[in-house]
Amino acid sequence: MTEASSIDGVDISAVMVDLARRRPLFHSERDFQFALAWSIQQRYPHAELRLEPRPNRGIHLDLLVHLAQRRIAIEMKYLVAAFGGTLGVDRFDLPNQGAHDIARHDVVKDLVRLERLLADGYADEGVGLTLTNDSAYWRPGMRNTTIDAAFRIHEGRTLNGAHEWSPTAGAGTTHKRDVPLTLTGSYTCAWHHFANVAADDGRVVELRYLTLSVREPGRPTPVAAVVPRVVSTTGALTARDEILLAVADILRRSGRAEFDLSDVLAEMRQRGSRYAESTIRTHVVSRMCANAPDHHATTFDDFENVGRGRYRLRR
Repeated sequence: MTEASSIDGVDISAVMVDLARRRPLFHSERDFQFALAWSIQQRYPHAELRLEPRPNRGIHLDLLVHLAQRRIAIEMKYLVAAFGGTLGVDRFDLPNQGAHDIARHDVVKDLVRLERLLADGYADEGVGLTLTNDSAYWRPGMRNTTIDAAFRIHEGRTLNGAHEWSPTAGAGTTHKRDVPLTLTGSYTCAWHHFANVAADDGRVVELRYLTLSVREPGRPTPVAAVVPRVVSTTGALTARDEILLAVADILRRSGRAEFDLSDVLAEMRQRGSRYAESTIRTHVVSRMCANAPDHHATTFDDFENVGRGRYRLRR
């Protein structure tokens, strides 16, 4: 299976869909870790899972999965903004964690740790998984001169090479985090819808997750690397943006090169898209389809119709 949100034998996207149906929100990062491990075990009953193993002295890994003679190392982050609400039998009163700069740094640090574990032969695959109800993480900032600019993980951002704080960062921020982080691989941030939850005040809050897969040099390029990536610089995803992201997930999960219009409509509903079904349908069958009749002022050559209601990406 070749997909960015999949590691050999474990379809992270499918696991997260399973998890969102049962547990759309978590009390803590440890609660999230346990729930994810349980979902993996249910989907893959033959897998051997270990929570918080110690690969080396002073290093704690969140989760190690043994499956199909592969060792999969997973690091998790649960980054929350204030939320109060009741979901099923659970009452949630999540704090406002803040400290976005430190949290972003630690997401990149997880990637560095995973790369090292692979290089040391402790694991064969790795994934950094971040879940949040705080849109500040997936939306681009208004300024690119912040002290944590190098550690930004917003939609479409590519992480590679050396990452370090701005010279203006204070000692309180950089304490125990003052060593530059250097990545050997390259990782493009693509956030995925996880769930919508209702707060006490009536607000509907979205949770999204980010998966960054770490692979050995020379392993096949995942599907997401060839999916068109056009994301609005304003931070608001256009209908085309959302459809491209949805199609990427559909292809990852299915392992196919083609998809149906019905697949896209269902995926967009599951993500809680703000766009009407008619808008999504028009984009797929007309505006984004290279071999459709030209009825729009602006069109894109993203898809090609290969049969009744069936499409494929144009490379």
